[in-house]
Amino acid sequence: MVTVAGTATSRGFVSGPVFLYVGDRDAALPEYRLPAEKVGAELARYREARAETRRQLEGVVTDVAARVTSTEADIFKNHLVILEDEVIIASIEKLIREERLNVEAAMRRVVDGFRKSFERMNDPYLRERARDLDDVERRMLRVLTGRAETALSQIKSPVIVVADDLTPSETVSLPRRYILGFATNRGSATSHVALLARAMGIPAVTGLGDITSRVKAGDHVLLDGTNGAVTVNADRETREQFARLIWRERELMAALEESRQQPCQGMQVKLLANVQPGIPFGSLAAFGAEGMGLYRSEYLWLGGTDEPTENEQTIAYTEAVKAVAALGPDARVVFRALDIGGDKMVRGAKAKEANPFLGNRSIRFLLSRRDVFRAQLRAILKASACGRAALMYPMVATIEELRQANAELIRAMEQLRMAGIPFDDHLPVGCMIEIPSAALNADIFAKEVSFFSIGTNDLVQYTMAADRGNEQVSYLYQPTNPAVIQLVDRTAQAAKRAGIPCAVCGESASDPILSVLWASLGVTELSMSASYIPVIRKTLRSVPPADGEALAGEVRALCATAGAADIYAHVKAFMRARVPDLEELQSFFAPVGADR
Repeated sequence: MVTVAGTATSRGFVSGPVFLYVGDRDAALPEYRLPAEKVGAELARYREARAETRRQLEGVVTDVAARVTSTEADIFKNHLVILEDEVIIASIEKLIREERLNVEAAMRRVVDGFRKSFERMNDPYLRERARDLDDVERRMLRVLTGRAETALSQIKSPVIVVADDLTPSETVSLPRRYILGFATNRGSATSHVALLARAMGIPAVTGLGDITSRVKAGDHVLLDGTNGAVTVNADRETREQFARLIWRERELMAALEESRQQPCQGMQVKLLANVQPGIPFGSLAAFGAEGMGLYRSEYLWLGGTDEPTENEQTIAYTEAVKAVAALGPDARVVFRALDIGGDKMVRGAKAKEANPFLGNRSIRFLLSRRDVFRAQLRAILKASACGRAALMYPMVATIEELRQANAELIRAMEQLRMAGIPFDDHLPVGCMIEIPSAALNADIFAKEVSFFSIGTNDLVQYTMAADRGNEQVSYLYQPTNPAVIQLVDRTAQAAKRAGIPCAVCGESASDPILSVLWASLGVTELSMSASYIPVIRKTLRSVPPADGEALAGEVRALCATAGAADIYAHVKAFMRARVPDLEELQSFFAPVGADR
């Protein structure tokens, strides 16, 4: 028996026999020089193969949209974009024409060059885009060489797929009814394959290193997609313990669903989902999301090789607006304006700052690049004509910044009116409270916005003067520090006086202890990974409103004498008395991978 640790990628506990899959990326390819008179025919062969690959991908887009959702189909729409990329095409044709290289070899050389560029990038999301290149290359090479389609589609009995890695095309070819889960040597929680696994409900562990060398076809494995571990050929006692985990997970899921169906007797807080381009929207309704409380628009910049055009932004935002309609008549999408800088830098950015977290980021960047800002505002406004949408500005520090941003919004509206383009004239506009100065001036801000959204990740960072990505000062990341609690309290009370909603969209919203604390202080909305909504819903429904008010009073009093750890422990003890299985729920249903 051996247990291998990896990355928890798609939640769930499954056990079953191994299907060991060897992909064709490393298969030998022909490489040879063409006679000069054959170059024209080789170029024609490349173009014909590209046309056939395009036909196949268009079929995959239609099939995936029907079997999973249109969001997952967008992965393969991106493959079509790669297939038709002018730089890639020109590079391959240049090798064929000038070096008289055969198509297969020319393609491998070009794709390897692009892949290395992606893999050198710091952002894990961008590094994973190398897998899209691989996928398109494999499909094209199968057309050129006449190789048969992957054997994955031929699986006829329940198995756990073990592979070095899987491309999106290989993942969607899986016969869902026979796939218990999958484990891979490589891959990350931000890959398209990880997104597809979560969308299809397939437990998965990636980044296992050498799992393919530790198993053989037919071995029995236990796959823990919640904690990120795979056990090979477990002994009887371990198998029995794992079987109890599977059974308990099913019981807890049934209890969460039952809680959802019952009338709410506890604190009533709207539960929303944090989303971003590339993350599936299809599962939001199943988790009970009441809207999209944070749409991270920056991933349109981070996920591509070029700055997205206004039209590309409009298409992405419109898709989200249309998707949110499935969550109810009052559901809406809250688009966060481009939140770039700090730990999220656009591709090709040249400006270096000594301290980027305190530099030209978020609303500061947008007000310094008003062309970028206006294009995004127009795109969001165009999307608002198709459904319910809202806009919020990130990292606002002063009332002057807020007023300048609103002035740009008015200009964007005027431009669309002059062009005769429809939009929502009454688009709700809010601002994020992430800086102590904004929280301290919340009463002033509340007079000029429709809602607040507290970003607790940055609010803690800026209050405690501690980089949340620096392990040496990680002990100072304290959401329950009295200073942070008082800033959240002050913001929520200012929103209440102004009669506007106040949300928390930072990571603390997905912590059952903190979610109850924020709700007791007057926060009216919580936005989080959709997968954690069922646990937060059950937690909040277990607290009668009167108890929440009492907790708020206790915490306010503690802020005068106690530290962060003591306050957290106090709220945790309060919750244990009302939700005895709280810690078990957290261990089973904590967000995994990119869901956080």
